[in-house]
Amino acid sequence: MPKRIGVSTSLFASPLFSRLRPPGPCGPFLVSADVPAALAIKLREKSLDAAFLSPIDYAREYQMYGIMSDCCAAAGAGAPGAVIMFRDQLRSVRSLAVSPASASEIILADLIFREQFGGPPSLIPFLGTPEDGLAKADGVLCVGDDALRIRNEGRPLFDLTGEWVAGTDLPFVHGIWVSRPEALTGAEIRFLGESRDEGVAAIPADSAHGPYLSSFTYTLDDSATASLSEFFRLAYYHGILADLPDLRLLFRDSTAAPAVN
Repeated sequence: MPKRIGVSTSLFASPLFSRLRPPGPCGPFLVSADVPAALAIKLREKSLDAAFLSPIDYAREYQMYGIMSDCCAAAGAGAPGAVIMFRDQLRSVRSLAVSPASASEIILADLIFREQFGGPPSLIPFLGTPEDGLAKADGVLCVGDDALRIRNEGRPLFDLTGEWVAGTDLPFVHGIWVSRPEALTGAEIRFLGESRDEGVAAIPADSAHGPYLSSFTYTLDDSATASLSEFFRLAYYHGILADLPDLRLLFRDSTAAPAVN
């Protein structure tokens, strides 16, 4: 029986999924697509064997999971991974509309406001378009495809990804492959890495989305691992996480690797 995996619906993560076309069977997997928060629930309930999750969803239950060491989606300087859109001529953001689907980016906004402005805004959950969110609060958190659209429209915005990069000199990791350590074989993990390799190599620089996708990186290298560690450290320091997660990496040619503190 094929393993069940869940992929993200966000455009910025699409190069990771060149071999994984939902819905249906792809190679050794049965693939479905959803937002990370929904995928995290399905992985916890064991209706999935692996899923592309936000880092905070991994951190909340890290004792159960490992991270596939080769793959991630990380935004560097200039990549509109997460932004806040606000009303014209607004002097301060006291309330922020957020989609529950964007768990890590909500925490990123909280951390940036704590570190730079002394405290976070009030969070107002909403479902709908960024314009729907802006009708409920001073600002609205826009992630992925919405962040790209808002930037292209020239709307007033605060670049959370850019602030993270400027403050840490590290990319911001928006998503990682997560599974239970025993769930996937080495060959299956290699398949996911090869899907990433093919997808990144096929990004057309001159296409409508080529420059946008090229502003992200897709390898969980030393800088991305350091970024995850710093993100978790700050979330723990500010009491958002109950404890400090280990990074348990699953390599292409092995099962669980030793934890990285």
